[in-house]
Amino acid sequence: MSAENLSEARPRSKKYMYFLVTFMGLIALVDNYLSLIETTAIPKINLHFGITLDYFLLWQGIFGIVAFLVFIIGGLADLWGRRIGILILLILMGGSALLIGIVGASSFWVFMVFYALLILGTNVNLWTIPISEESPPKKRAFNGSMAFLIGLIPLYAFVGEAIADSIGWQWMYGLMGAFGLLLIIAWFFMKETKRWTKHREEFKLKEKRVRFKETIKLFTKKDWFFVVLTGTIYICWNIAFKMATGTVASFYENVLLFTPERFETILIFAGLATILGALSIGIIMDKLGRIFAFVFSSVGATLSYLGLALHGHPVFMVFTYYFMACFLGFLLVYIPEMFPTKIRGTATGMSLTLSRVGYVVGPLIASAILFVESAATYRILFIVAGIIALVPILTLFLNKYEPKGKSLEKIQEEVN
Repeated sequence: MSAENLSEARPRSKKYMYFLVTFMGLIALVDNYLSLIETTAIPKINLHFGITLDYFLLWQGIFGIVAFLVFIIGGLADLWGRRIGILILLILMGGSALLIGIVGASSFWVFMVFYALLILGTNVNLWTIPISEESPPKKRAFNGSMAFLIGLIPLYAFVGEAIADSIGWQWMYGLMGAFGLLLIIAWFFMKETKRWTKHREEFKLKEKRVRFKETIKLFTKKDWFFVVLTGTIYICWNIAFKMATGTVASFYENVLLFTPERFETILIFAGLATILGALSIGIIMDKLGRIFAFVFSSVGATLSYLGLALHGHPVFMVFTYYFMACFLGFLLVYIPEMFPTKIRGTATGMSLTLSRVGYVVGPLIASAILFVESAATYRILFIVAGIIALVPILTLFLNKYEPKGKSLEKIQEEVN
């Protein structure tokens, strides 16, 4: 029986799929929280260590180089299984965040070391692969979007300030790190995906462990093409969003003179907009296709950034978060779909490795532009971010393949 028939003739029970989507969603929640808590944490970090925003952004970009090692996590998920990959991810994210809570406030350099380990684990999005491999074709985008939706609950906006005021900014990271480690309890109930189990003989795992370089040899020219293509799109998303999340709090508080409480209210609405983005992009992908969703997200994000630059009204920040969530929702579904099971984790990891360029370039661009914090420099910053968000549209000249409603095996037959 083919892998496709194995997966679809005897699908996972609805009860297990509910568990899987919820569990992967909670991992996404840890990921998203630890990625976005910096929006409100950075001003407090700068105040605590007595540094300027451009100085922080400079070193954020330099330490972001560590994030290029992300391909290792995806590679281990191919070699040792999706369960082991998820366990490694939880330990990396949860452990580094908890250590920030415990010792992160002792010095700026101690904080940056654990912050670097943290961003190595965040936005890996390994949780998308079990959902992609276990879901039937017609439910794949929906299930992925539901997990993404859970991950977008804006806890960072609801509890960030309260945690900082009560026990210190470092525990804005530390408490979520502890929660991430607690999720290991739920991990024990996770099953290995059927597709990975079916293909493990191809990985030669019954008799010996496969080395990473042997997995790389399985890549075709078309696989490498999609790694570069999706990685380039992801780079632009990372650069544009990093330029916003690291600076928007200072923009509203230092330039527009909003109080922290007023900005927190805006951030809550922006966070809720990301949930709406996850809901709507899942529907758009299932009904209108992945390519339409891609264009919708990219153009919408660009217009939102331009509105933020030229007007500054909080509604444009809300729209920016909405469309960037749509953009990410598209990527989380589309990237795992485009690779065969035997290399899906490694290929997704390689695409994410390219995306890590944004972890370096985004903060460095922001640092260079914001050498002086003023309305004019922030205007330039957001215009540049908007242009970068539009650049991925150019990839449509190279690829317009639409995988909507097709099995993972059918996609591979058509793209290779």
